[in-house]
Amino acid sequence: MIDVCLLLEGTYPYVAGGVSTWIHQLISSMKNIHFGIVYIAPHSDPTRRMKYEMPSQVLSLKEIYLHDYQLSHAKSRQPKARDYEIIKKFYKEILVDQQDELFPEFIKLFQRDGGCFDGNTLFSSKEIWDILTEFYDAHSPDISFLDYFWTWRGTHLPLFQILQADIPRAKIYHAVSTGYAGLLGSMAKNRYGGKFFLTEHGIYTHERMLEISQANWIYEQEKKNYRAERELSFFKQWWIGIFSVLSRLTYNTTDRIFTLYEGNRIREILEGANPTKISLIPNGIDIQGAKAISRQKKEFPQIGLIGRVVNIKDIKTYIQAARLTLQKIPQAKFYILGPTEEEGEYFEECKMLVEALQLQNHIVFTGRVNLQEYYSFLDVVVLTSLSEAQPYVILEANIVGIPVVATNVGACREMLEGGSAEDQALGMSGLITEVTNPESTSASIVRLLEDKEFYNKCAASGIERVKKYYDQDDLLSRYLNIYEQNL
Repeated sequence: MIDVCLLLEGTYPYVAGGVSTWIHQLISSMKNIHFGIVYIAPHSDPTRRMKYEMPSQVLSLKEIYLHDYQLSHAKSRQPKARDYEIIKKFYKEILVDQQDELFPEFIKLFQRDGGCFDGNTLFSSKEIWDILTEFYDAHSPDISFLDYFWTWRGTHLPLFQILQADIPRAKIYHAVSTGYAGLLGSMAKNRYGGKFFLTEHGIYTHERMLEISQANWIYEQEKKNYRAERELSFFKQWWIGIFSVLSRLTYNTTDRIFTLYEGNRIREILEGANPTKISLIPNGIDIQGAKAISRQKKEFPQIGLIGRVVNIKDIKTYIQAARLTLQKIPQAKFYILGPTEEEGEYFEECKMLVEALQLQNHIVFTGRVNLQEYYSFLDVVVLTSLSEAQPYVILEANIVGIPVVATNVGACREMLEGGSAEDQALGMSGLITEVTNPESTSASIVRLLEDKEFYNKCAASGIERVKKYYDQDDLLSRYLNIYEQNL
């Protein structure tokens, strides 16, 4: 019997990164807990390889593909008028009244045992067509119906894949995001009972909004440079609305919510989470393991951005900041330490920017590397991200005495300046900058490199802060206690 079934969307064990590292730490630290994993991915991929060695306490790994559609499933019965009425009422409840009391009845219509809808019935029946046109006439008659229909279909096909999923039985279901993983956890709780927990590292709806606002695959009637949700096209707002609905469903269904810092908690409450369900448990790192890193000073300043080469990490701002920094410290060397294959087009754009600024001799794209080797000699670590939760990079750098320059997103300010008054008394362990501001980023790098007294104070504060507040063993033990109390 599986004790804890982890519901994971696009992370562990196939994608490296902060969330995946946390999941691996969580599983590895609990030798007596039997885990199952449900991994949600866009498509099947026979070339996909695991980035982590799976601990022996993982008893099963199931994969669900959002876009490998199987529209014809065996149905227990044919849908009746009441079944279509449930769907209609659920749509109204979700879209208009922002309630989800009908959710348990709604998902029963799609489950393999006792359900009455397969994909063909859902996407081809006259009754569903009538419901769709009724909502179109009521809420969006100024939009092309053809575009409306295909957007509805495109957003509902992956939802249908989740609704049809065969979920393993477990005593506890633990989703590490809302979205499709959260929907799956809500289904599991309704179908099998037991406990359902949610841990949010980053706020799913906020991250999807950033992605969708910049997406070029969503149809728009007019092309504009959108910066706020109220300015987004109807169809981009539709996609964001879908993910907001999934988050609200998850928040309402889950028994407990865990998140990393106060800013996340406030955003979850604004998105509809019950404050009494939320507990703060920050990420931690292996403090003992960090002792193996031996620091060595190189002749010239060494600066590194650690992260995937993807748009949300805003690598271009880092490149522009490097150019400005080199005007004052021409011997400095800059590294971009992280995988480059996830967003190939963006990687090519970053390389072109380096060439256009004639920085080929100063900036190195390393790809995936052993970070411990670089932590041994980097002088400053930089994050220029548009969105973060509680980056491991800050903890890893600070524990070995490397100050960090980071944008004011997620928990970065709290991690570098302290959360509580007692934490703040330790002093700063780096500098906070504005988002998409290469001038601010460069000025912070230069200050750390040129003000040795300030640099040394930041280095000492970082080591002390991580030891006191971010010890991995202490923080993971809290999850173990939570699991054991509910098994």
